[in-house]
Amino acid sequence: MAVLCDGHSFYFYKFVNKRHAKASPQIFSGKFPDGSTIVTLDDSTKGGLSFETFFKRLRRACDAFYYVFLSGYRTGLEAYWKSSVGKGKAQCKALVYATQALEEAISAWNLYNEGKLDESKASGENAVQLLAERYVTRSLLW
Repeated sequence: MAVLCDGHSFYFYKFVNKRHAKASPQIFSGKFPDGSTIVTLDDSTKGGLSFETFFKRLRRACDAFYYVFLSGYRTGLEAYWKSSVGKGKAQCKALVYATQALEEAISAWNLYNEGKLDESKASGENAVQLLAERYVTRSLLW
């Protein structure tokens, strides 16, 4: 994964891990849970931002980075699990928890965009709890 920022907005890109004979690696522009491909941080062309708009955009940027990194984390777990199937149940459970955490993070994103702040916070906390469970489960099995 890669994040490109020009100081005003950012995009992220995903590497597609599909092997094709004699083909170069493929990188595609990522999409956020709401379908957008860009997160705007600053719009200096309109003469500045109000504090409220600035903090809303900052919150959206933080949510976007969380989503990008959680997606990358899940993809990394999946790749590791596929390369070492012998690790068995511990890795499989970790992948399940990471997938559930990603789904909760997407839900939190959508709830926040709908103005459901309390539900968004609860969903985000569930995502964090699922990630914590991944480590608890792993340490108990090792």
